[in-house]
Amino acid sequence: MAILVMLSNYLHDLATAIFAVSAVAAYLLRRSLAMQAAPATVQPLVQGIVRFGTFSLVCTLILGFVRGITYRKYEWVEAAGRDQVTVLVVKHVILVALVIAGLVMLYRLRRLDRSPGAAEAGS
Repeated sequence: MAILVMLSNYLHDLATAIFAVSAVAAYLLRRSLAMQAAPATVQPLVQGIVRFGTFSLVCTLILGFVRGITYRKYEWVEAAGRDQVTVLVVKHVILVALVIAGLVMLYRLRRLDRSPGAAEAGS
């Protein structure tokens, strides 16, 4: 069980990073010159990146729930005591900022797709 929890913990952090990178990559790719030159090629790629990023966000939430339930038993370090709570808060502020940045990029991407010129660029 401990190995599964450890794996879940690693995947939780990895999924958070994948979500943020996917959102930024999809946004930048959508705004790139490649989108203007070859929208039929780029748009499906952007959609795939967004789907993968969204899947990663769902994984982050599910694995974070598992991590929260098992933290005290598998990760708590007695030598660090209550100081590790401060570190966890700082870590989660950073990770939440990454998720928020990713959500902002996805919102901007959606706005780009709904803009008047998007229909011409996507066809």
